[in-house]
Amino acid sequence: MQGLYFIEEVEEIKYIPVAVLLFYLSYLDLKKREVPDFAVLTLFIYSLFTCKDFKESFLMAVIVFMVLLIPSIIFEGSIGGGDIKLLTALAFFMGKDFSVLALPMFVLLAGTLIYGLIKGKGVKYSVPLVPYVFVSYLFYFSLEVFLWNLHFWY
Repeated sequence: MQGLYFIEEVEEIKYIPVAVLLFYLSYLDLKKREVPDFAVLTLFIYSLFTCKDFKESFLMAVIVFMVLLIPSIIFEGSIGGGDIKLLTALAFFMGKDFSVLALPMFVLLAGTLIYGLIKGKGVKYSVPLVPYVFVSYLFYFSLEVFLWNLHFWY
């Protein structure tokens, strides 16, 4: 019986490669302001092997893609295509837990907006999004692994 318990505890290891990839992409986004397609494809392929419920993951990915694509078409320069692809692949990986990323991302982006207004940069300045995703993912990862298992919420 203890062997089965060990397998359940090790399941959270699947989040570590994604954290490493997001760290790498954050660095690239800060330096070059781009998100390489190979990294997003790597995350998606990894997600195919680690997702528990394909239907749920696919539905979440489609929702995230549509929610991000529509504003990027309507408002020029609102969000980059690489960011849309990355968040879609991350939504596929996380499934319904992707919604947990919303609060820390909102707080971080709101803080950046307030900072920009105080410094006189205005509302329409560009910031790399992947570092915000990375910090939000670390928040989710710490909740998932160290505090409680979020899958019990559903």
